[in-house]
Amino acid sequence: LTKERMMMIYFFRFLDYLLVFILLATTAKAQQQQDPMTLSGGGCLAMVGDRCVAIATDKRFGSGPQMVNISPRRVLIPNANLIVGFAGFDSDVQSLSDELEVQIKSKLTRGSLTHTTTANNGNILQQKRKETRTTMMPNTMSRLISHILYNRRGSPYYVEPLIAGLIINDNDVVETFLCSQDVIGAESRSNQFVCVGVASKSMYGTAEALWKPNLSPEELVRVCGKAFLSALERDCLSGYGVVLYLITPQDGIQQIELACRND
Repeated sequence: LTKERMMMIYFFRFLDYLLVFILLATTAKAQQQQDPMTLSGGGCLAMVGDRCVAIATDKRFGSGPQMVNISPRRVLIPNANLIVGFAGFDSDVQSLSDELEVQIKSKLTRGSLTHTTTANNGNILQQKRKETRTTMMPNTMSRLISHILYNRRGSPYYVEPLIAGLIINDNDVVETFLCSQDVIGAESRSNQFVCVGVASKSMYGTAEALWKPNLSPEELVRVCGKAFLSALERDCLSGYGVVLYLITPQDGIQQIELACRND
């Protein structure tokens, strides 16, 4: 073969490889933009300390790589010992959060006790007195969310919820509770840390490297914030500020804002 003919063969082979590469890159980008779990971006990380729990969320809301808004990510706070964070498709996050608020209100005001008394004429009278529960335990909230998500498994909410809180028993014994769930309500509990969202792979690495048992509230804030910020540096669909919530039995829920990259 002549030199010119060899050059033409190499040129067309290069064009074939280039077209295949462009096709694969375009397909991967389209699949990423169409994935509802990663479309809105963001993530949540929760850690356990000594009689305390912390949960961190970012502020970025986007449509794939395009940023739409910067605002604190939606969380549900039923009481002073419980927080529910969400990651996933933002419209489904709002729908699930609204449904949970209705369910919580219904369950806390539901329930009655019947007392039977006998009048002077021998007739039996029934008096009903309502008992109103004012709080919901984190493990009860986890089962409620799991039930809602599993009932919608045919047309699921594209949401990964994260439940963090304290269980305070009658004798003032404090137990920490952490649980993350997938879109059909399968639970993953831990006594160390849990995370959800598009940056969860990075969060697992940073949290495992920094977490240690029996952290004080001040140490937990520092470690959880550092692990979360380090994970956000490795993900382009998260960031633009961090809101960290600290739950302690003495002070309830404290909100702390942390600075983050804005690019």
